[in-house]
Amino acid sequence: MKKSIIITAAALSILIFLVSTHAQDKLRAVGMATIHKGAVDIARDRAIDNAQRNAVEEKVGVMITSVSEIENYQVKLDQILSESKGFINSYKVVSEEREGNNYKVTIEADIGVGKLRDRMSAVDLIMLRKSKPRLMFIFSDRAQKDAIAESSMARYFIAQGFKIIDAESAKIIKGSEDLRNLTGDRKGIKKIAKSYGAEIIIVGNVEVVTKLFKMGDVEISANEITVSAKVINGDTGEVIATDSKVRKGEVKVTTEETARELAKGMKEEILERWSSELTNVATVTVEVSGLKSYRELSRFKEHLSTEAKGVKQIHQRSYRNGEAELDVEIRGNTQSLADDIAAITLSGKKIKITDITQNKIEATIVR
Repeated sequence: MKKSIIITAAALSILIFLVSTHAQDKLRAVGMATIHKGAVDIARDRAIDNAQRNAVEEKVGVMITSVSEIENYQVKLDQILSESKGFINSYKVVSEEREGNNYKVTIEADIGVGKLRDRMSAVDLIMLRKSKPRLMFIFSDRAQKDAIAESSMARYFIAQGFKIIDAESAKIIKGSEDLRNLTGDRKGIKKIAKSYGAEIIIVGNVEVVTKLFKMGDVEISANEITVSAKVINGDTGEVIATDSKVRKGEVKVTTEETARELAKGMKEEILERWSSELTNVATVTVEVSGLKSYRELSRFKEHLSTEAKGVKQIHQRSYRNGEAELDVEIRGNTQSLADDIAAITLSGKKIKITDITQNKIEATIVR
């Protein structure tokens, strides 16, 4: 009798576990789509697709929260999201409504967690979601100590999955720019990043201070090495992270170790920043040209806020001679924002996307 009760209790525990696990696999997600030329049915289908994609992305996010080292947790997120329907066992539309020029759908989806787990391998989650950004190092001096630090940091970042811009490109820049003042020149950083295809620029500096002291009749020298760096978003010129490390010892070995330690800290700050962007609101710089007047810019911003999905805030940075720079806070990604901008008609004129990078969109009014 006692054995029977134990078996029954165990079976009940398993059943409760399975039910609770299945319940956790169900979640609600919202999808939005812009209604173009009155085609509500098409917008509804796209909104459902968007909701399914958001449901899978949210589930993946939940599944990684318990991982202590994000760098060791790998997932082909882009591929997963492109196949999001394949990971949804079933779904039902909970609510749907038209909001101005958008169609909004809320679904409850049953996610196939087992299928997701099978996919979660090969490429680091954050790195792949950010399309493996290209990184360029610029050190303020061309001395051997700087070359040692640059090489050490480059090796570390390559091992972490970053793409490094060819060192020869950096040498060209070193010979033509005042690198000591480069970090304060937002436009200069953006120009260099665009010219050489770098999404991230790390501006570094190495200082070696040699101190002499005596121990009895013996004169001893001690080196103090300081390696400092700023991580700059190449699209916006914004400083993502800044730090420095100090160690004492023989110049070559100590510089290598200090630079590697600094690189590790920089990488953690970069990943933390990107993780926040992927799960919250990201800022995309929108540069639009061909505007006839400031009033037309105001109409563009109005269209942007009402017709582009996920736009939270629009901050105007500049306007001059028909060209404007805006910082757009969105819940989404740059590509989807570019798609929505391309669909906007401004005073009967179309908008052409001329360039897209990770954090920036360049567009022009077609006259």
